[in-house]
Amino acid sequence: MDQKVENPIDQELDRLEIEMRRLKIEYDIYFNGGTVRPPIDTKGRVETSIKRLYDVRGMTFGQRFRYNGLVARYNVMREMIRRQEASHDQSGRPPTAEAMAAMRNRVMTIRCHDPRHQPDKVNEIYNQLMIAKRDCGERVDGLTLDVFSKFLTARANQIKRDLSSDEIDFVVGVEGGRVKFTARAANEAANKKEN
Repeated sequence: MDQKVENPIDQELDRLEIEMRRLKIEYDIYFNGGTVRPPIDTKGRVETSIKRLYDVRGMTFGQRFRYNGLVARYNVMREMIRRQEASHDQSGRPPTAEAMAAMRNRVMTIRCHDPRHQPDKVNEIYNQLMIAKRDCGERVDGLTLDVFSKFLTARANQIKRDLSSDEIDFVVGVEGGRVKFTARAANEAANKKEN
């Protein structure tokens, strides 16, 4: 009996469909309070797969039709997720006990020399702060990356001037179910460890 040889494009389309199902399930779990963080990794895999398949040459008419159907389904799903995230952000509802326990132990420290010249660090700090705020059920509307970047630059300049430090540690943590964001001179933290 001959084995059926499957086309690599069909295999990619199958993987995309599986990842889309997984993404929907993971977002359902997230919105119901079962996890602390949204499934950003899975979403990235789906979007990468969509982009990769868009550029594939040699698709048959049937494969292109299936691809377009999957992309249309993903666009509908993405819009529904966007609406649920907006509702989730504005509701201010408290997270589950499991989410709170996970957040209590999480403290993220990011060292930065100059926020104006390190946009990747600013993005990382902003993303960690937004994730922590969402996980604690705090509202995040109005805090854009641009506004946050200006605040970070001003705060870093003040700390450098007042404390004579070249580097700043930005710390995102959770205390008593509320997000705690602090900025401190990096050498201050090092001095505390030495003493």
